[in-house]
Amino acid sequence: MPQKKRNDFAVAVGLLGLGFTCMLVISMLGASLMTMAAVWTTDKVTTDLLLLLNDVGIYGLGLPVLLAIGHFLPSTAPFPLRPVRALRPVTFARAAAVGYGSCMVVNLASLLLLTAIRTLAGLPEGDSVNGMMDQVSPWASLILISLVPAVAEELVFRGYLYRKLIRFGQLPYILISAFFFGSFHGNLDQFFYAFVLGCWLGYLVCRTGSVVYGMLIHLFINFFSSCVLTSAGESAVANTLLGACILVMAGWGLVQLWDFHRRLFVRPATGLPAHPVRAVLLNPGMILWFITFVVVCVLNLLG
Repeated sequence: MPQKKRNDFAVAVGLLGLGFTCMLVISMLGASLMTMAAVWTTDKVTTDLLLLLNDVGIYGLGLPVLLAIGHFLPSTAPFPLRPVRALRPVTFARAAAVGYGSCMVVNLASLLLLTAIRTLAGLPEGDSVNGMMDQVSPWASLILISLVPAVAEELVFRGYLYRKLIRFGQLPYILISAFFFGSFHGNLDQFFYAFVLGCWLGYLVCRTGSVVYGMLIHLFINFFSSCVLTSAGESAVANTLLGACILVMAGWGLVQLWDFHRRLFVRPATGLPAHPVRAVLLNPGMILWFITFVVVCVLNLLG
């Protein structure tokens, strides 16, 4: 294999790492500056406004930079919108259950681990997300937390990265897109379950040729977490029923995953260097992204 072709993989991953680094930094700076401007010009800055400014920073300021940097990479596949292989309603329900069940199990395990680490290290509890959710209006929760991330994140992390990475094979695309998806959240509380969910939704793109199914699953998970669970308030009956519902959905999802795993397959990777993991980890763009991710995580851990 020619040396240039062997280096294409490292170059692609490195440029994407640089793109996501610039996207995250610019979106954080932009959202911070817009928040400061809002504080100076109004007496009351609501949580709804902060969420809106955050989305404007990410998709209005940061995303164009990612697209500009990614322009230097070839797009070797059409954008995966229209399904090539449609899922039957029952199959889609089972796939959604797998995504939800995997999220819940990994989220529980990571919460227990991070709680133990914070306790041993004397760090503050990571409850900023839950605290914020209590102050969000129902409309902002539905649109800014449920709908916008479900659509935009699937278009970026599953659709856009599909065009840039699928030429190297399905498995590299699934793992790398899932890692970017998990790490872009900027905290360890969400990284692990987002990575697992990203792997599953990336696999669905490879199987169906469409991000639409991932959008629907993503929307359901966001909606259930941000709208349904928070609507229960402090009602013991409502929380008990929701807890039972979560256990049933998660349990059914794990059963479906066990059934699905016998039929899971991905096409062999092509055009990879001799040491693809080294190519992913040891290039300037990804090193910069790792450093940025670690710094943001540390800031979040310190509260």
